[in-house]
Amino acid sequence: MKDYLTISEFAKLRGVNINSLLYYEKLGILLPAYIDPKNKYRYYASEQLSTLDIILLCISLDIPLKDLKEYQDENAYWQKKMLEDGKRITEDKIRRMQLDLSKIEYSLNCQQEQQKYSECKGIYKREISSRFFITEEYFGPFSNITQFGRISTELFDYAEKKGFSTVLPSGFMFSFDGDEISQFLFYEVLPTDKKDDKIIEIPKGLYSCLQTKFEPDTDHIAFLEQHFGVSVNRIAIVSNLIRDRLQFNSRYNEIQVIDGYTIPDSRI
Repeated sequence: MKDYLTISEFAKLRGVNINSLLYYEKLGILLPAYIDPKNKYRYYASEQLSTLDIILLCISLDIPLKDLKEYQDENAYWQKKMLEDGKRITEDKIRRMQLDLSKIEYSLNCQQEQQKYSECKGIYKREISSRFFITEEYFGPFSNITQFGRISTELFDYAEKKGFSTVLPSGFMFSFDGDEISQFLFYEVLPTDKKDDKIIEIPKGLYSCLQTKFEPDTDHIAFLEQHFGVSVNRIAIVSNLIRDRLQFNSRYNEIQVIDGYTIPDSRI
């Protein structure tokens, strides 16, 4: 059998075990080139390495091997079609990984910026770059955990459906416009050119900030007026801080207040 490779020789060429080759044979996706009728020894041709490579590619791409059998059964040029689809799947994975990397880098930058002010006590000034938020107007007390959780989940699902990339941090915000006060839940999202009624951009500015713990039943409006005074034209962002240790039964936040801005009328 000098023109063939034994099953062990064939397996060693790609670092797979013999049981894997027997499994591929059972699935019908990689049959031995020759089986000795007397001793049932299995032999493979070197040309079959390309098929084995595609099988290993399928495993790497999480493509079910049963799908590979369908390629082989339906298309005489199945290797080309399989590789083309593998290329598309790989490109999609790369895009998702690049997006995940962008989200991680953005959140790390937020955390690094927060750490610069971690020792601050009382009101302090902080310049914050422009940010994009996906928001949902919220009615009623934040102590209503059921409502809070439902709206948060619905907003997150909406962001995913519309292709907005949510990042840390999240929280809630208030818009003071004359006698009108509106409150919102938000997720911060990566900068986007997409237009959506739920997306708002808050410009870069110098914010008055305060780090504090908020209990669910805090009177947030009264708290803001007590610590930051009264304003008829203000945005107050209550952003959860990224901490190494979870805080239970309370929300440790940085309150970020900037005067001279309100949420656009079209959003309220």
